[in-house]
Amino acid sequence: MVINSKLSDDELLDAIYKAAHEYSKLIGNSYLIIGKNRKSDYFWFQCYFEKKHFMHLLGINSRTLSATEFYDKCELYNKGMDKGIAISDCSPSRNHSRRTINEKSSCCAEMLLIQEAKYMKVGLKDKISQYVDFTYGYGSTATLGFQKQNEISFPITLIPKSIDEFMNQKYKIAFVLQKTKTQKKYEIVAAEIKKGLFKDMYEEFPDNLKALIDNGQVK
Repeated sequence: MVINSKLSDDELLDAIYKAAHEYSKLIGNSYLIIGKNRKSDYFWFQCYFEKKHFMHLLGINSRTLSATEFYDKCELYNKGMDKGIAISDCSPSRNHSRRTINEKSSCCAEMLLIQEAKYMKVGLKDKISQYVDFTYGYGSTATLGFQKQNEISFPITLIPKSIDEFMNQKYKIAFVLQKTKTQKKYEIVAAEIKKGLFKDMYEEFPDNLKALIDNGQVK
């Protein structure tokens, strides 16, 4: 994963549009991310993505657009229906700079590739750091932080630092399951560390994990 602090204006806008393209594939769904090490218990959490979260992952607090408007303009640009955002729309949020916006934007699209999640790790944030607090971390050389709210979490930050800096216990991601917000249980395997492994391992899942999955419908 390449983290670049020296993007030109055009390169930054291009990175933001690429990230918005990947983000658009996640909106409207919920995801169940399941981690497991060789001799560990299962670790999991649920998450979802909304338009209003996207801008903040990039370290931007636009003075000209709301968070939803910022995302919408990026999405419409990707569809050829809008002229898109301008650099003047990309003001740094508190404790951020153009450098940190560049770093976050340069790796954001890759971090959102859920189908590549088997190469990432996940865990509970249990180390004190100077960065924004969050509940769960997902990543490798960069970290996507999720804040838990009731039984589901949402992305609150993207930090261009190794996941090792935020948690002592990390788990290899074994499976990512997907459902729409209207479905009660997860039915789609969006990613698995090895093809066919989910069906082989399902019976050993703890009951409270099984309760989230409609195994009879999983595909």
